[in-house]
Amino acid sequence: MDSRMISPLAIVLTKIFSRGFYRANASTLLFFFVVVASYAIFMTPAGTMSHDTFALYELIVMMTFINNPVAMTVIFIAWLLYTVKSWQYVTGQLTAAENGFLYYSSTALSKFRQLRSWWWMQFVIALPITAYGLLSVVFGIVYHHYLLPFITLTYLFLLITVSAGLYVWLANRLSAGTPAAISLRLSIRWKKPFFSLYLYHILHKIKLGAVLTKIFSLFCLASGAYSLFSGNRHDSRVSGLLVLTAITGHLYLIYQEHRFEVMTLAFSRTFPYSRNRHFGYMTLRYLLLLLPEIVFLAATAPPLMAILLLAYALSALLCFRGLLYWVGLNMNVYLPIVFAIYIGLFWLIMYGYLWQSAAVMLPLAYGLFYTRYYKLAPVE
Repeated sequence: MDSRMISPLAIVLTKIFSRGFYRANASTLLFFFVVVASYAIFMTPAGTMSHDTFALYELIVMMTFINNPVAMTVIFIAWLLYTVKSWQYVTGQLTAAENGFLYYSSTALSKFRQLRSWWWMQFVIALPITAYGLLSVVFGIVYHHYLLPFITLTYLFLLITVSAGLYVWLANRLSAGTPAAISLRLSIRWKKPFFSLYLYHILHKIKLGAVLTKIFSLFCLASGAYSLFSGNRHDSRVSGLLVLTAITGHLYLIYQEHRFEVMTLAFSRTFPYSRNRHFGYMTLRYLLLLLPEIVFLAATAPPLMAILLLAYALSALLCFRGLLYWVGLNMNVYLPIVFAIYIGLFWLIMYGYLWQSAAVMLPLAYGLFYTRYYKLAPVE
């Protein structure tokens, strides 16, 4: 777009809020980008799928979005949460003392010009979701699916417009001397057992990443994309692949847990708790973290199968977590190792070694934890 079509106010708002939002959330956005990019890079060259099959898989995922209302609803919820996160950041920054000049200078313009400038600022913030939405529209037009792509464009436009209207309303209230901040913090206070501290950390610091992780996980379980490559939807291999992919989607939360333990709870290693007790706490914590998946499996799978799949998911989580005691906070090393393990587990499941691989991962996780718990590398 020609810079002459963008108002000076829009340029200022973009520099202050849009760039600031990306800086503040760079680690989360970069992590999800690395996960997607690494999947595309590692899966194809490793030989797990031919290029034609991999392209077909990507096409199936995109077509599921543009012609499946359920999948579209799940992604729309994720976009809404992303937008709410941007509201929280922008309104917080707008009420900061150093940005006070904005709601005195910007409100001198007409409401329409204010709305237009804030709209552009929110559009820049929404570029990650807008790009995916526009790509789905292109696929929809090419394959003659017009309704859902049209709904997608309308939904994106409404998200950005409502956001811009919210900022205009807030700026004018602040200009009039009436504070109106948006807060998403939980005000309820209750006792917090030691094993649950990371769960509270999720609610306090990384809500967006946790919600996106859970949406991705439940989408993997619900979409059944892998079942398209199998003639039998009840084959345990299909369920195993779905669970493995959903659990791999938890890498962000696993990494953040280790970071929280190393950087915030380092003193906990001096507590009079045995390593077995700590490992038990970790297992209990992951059971609570997997509650949405447990409910889904209980509702859609036979009881015995649901229990076995849960045991596999728990062992995979603990194994991925145990690797961090060996690798440390080195994402450049951790991600390739995890994806190599993912590929190996993929083929073990394909050859029918689902439960055997779970029986190997659990003692491996315990061994890594037990031998490395008191040997964590110091934080630089």
